[in-house]
Amino acid sequence: MRNGFKVFDADAHVVYPRDLWFKYLDKKHVSRIEVRDPAGLQHYNPVMVDGRYTQHPTSLYGQFQKAIDWTHEDMVEQYGDLITKGFSGERVAKALAREGIDLAVIYGPEYDLWFDGIDPDLQAAMVRAYNRWGQEMRETSGGRVLTASPIALGDVKRAIEEIEYAYHVLGHRSFWARPNFLNGRNLGDRYYDPIYALIESLDCAFATHEFMGFATESEGSNRFFTFTEWHTVVHPHEAMNAMLSMLVHGVFERFPKLRCGYLEAGCGWVPSWLHRIDEQLELAGAKEFPELTMSATEYFKRNCWTTTECEDPFVADVIRWLGNDHIVFESDFPHPDSKYPEATKHFLELPKDLLSDESKRKILWDNAIDFYRLPESYLPTEYVEAGSD
Repeated sequence: MRNGFKVFDADAHVVYPRDLWFKYLDKKHVSRIEVRDPAGLQHYNPVMVDGRYTQHPTSLYGQFQKAIDWTHEDMVEQYGDLITKGFSGERVAKALAREGIDLAVIYGPEYDLWFDGIDPDLQAAMVRAYNRWGQEMRETSGGRVLTASPIALGDVKRAIEEIEYAYHVLGHRSFWARPNFLNGRNLGDRYYDPIYALIESLDCAFATHEFMGFATESEGSNRFFTFTEWHTVVHPHEAMNAMLSMLVHGVFERFPKLRCGYLEAGCGWVPSWLHRIDEQLELAGAKEFPELTMSATEYFKRNCWTTTECEDPFVADVIRWLGNDHIVFESDFPHPDSKYPEATKHFLELPKDLLSDESKRKILWDNAIDFYRLPESYLPTEYVEAGSD
């Protein structure tokens, strides 16, 4: 809590332990995973799966961490024991409390199980391993840090099995996938309908989340070779593509109660993007997508959420055109562009003529409660003001 506002961080992260897969993956698969820095370089999360790096060569060899002052030494200076001792549930909960965050949902893993051509059986096993780690994170954080379960998109049957296991056995209540063009499919492809049907029936949230640098093509990966260029385009453009595909291919027509968040992509572009989609549907929608009964904007207002970071003034434009019900707050902790430990402070300092206290309260808490719809037992029982002992 900060300044009397409860805070739900709808999209946070951690730095994963190097032994994540070796500790939580079924033993029969462990030999297929290796952690090895590229020759002569110290790199963040240099994982190899079946002999292939899970990060893009530009990311692996581009020295981006130096370009953005985010080397291991920089991370230690910013986050101290979290880096040197690890992002345990207890330490993450304590760090987020310093920010004023009462509850957070962690998204990951960024790269390791997403590249094209990964063995579907191994992908499903890695999802289960990650979810085991996530269950432990929730328990050791005192329930303050939850994890969204990744979805094994390579094989729908395995994906369904892992969603069921994550929900019924491990207690996960939200799910996510990368927004990219994976295995020759967009997220609007009917191949994924059984996944959406199950998540809808479980009344859980689904989200997309981009992470720059994975070993398969993404927006900008084949034309940009600097952090500045690639990172500028990849998050919003991939979210735009996923949103477009899901809207026009009728995901929300077929699954009217599915809740979908498009995370870490900014939000100022959303009204204009929806308007553009609606214009194209006016031109060709009757012939190309005759099953749609609503406009893209109407589907979004019913089914979709977007995120704002702490200093984005264009959240006001989203509210102007789409209202303030479907925007949630993200700290992006502990990534290099996070304003931790003052992200919530910056957000609350946005001028009231730009963002009212009512809208701030909804974005910081109420809207995330509506999006995730967690069981009452998953919510905090007490709220402590940031800076209090």
